[in-house]
Amino acid sequence: MAIIKKKIWPEYFEAVVSGKKKYELRLNDFEINEGDTLMFEEWSPETKEYTGRKIKKK
Repeated sequence: MAIIKKKIWPEYFEAVVSGKKKYELRLNDFEINEGDTLMFEEWSPETKEYTGRKIKKK
């Protein structure tokens, strides 16, 4: 089982954390298998840096 890290903008990250958004639709430009974990890392488009906030989803 693998952990796949992906950037996510603050507005979408907040919706995922709050439970308002149940999933994040992405293009299949990476390998993912059943049982893998997605780690969304909040990315600020203004500063072009990670904020340090992360959330894992199976």
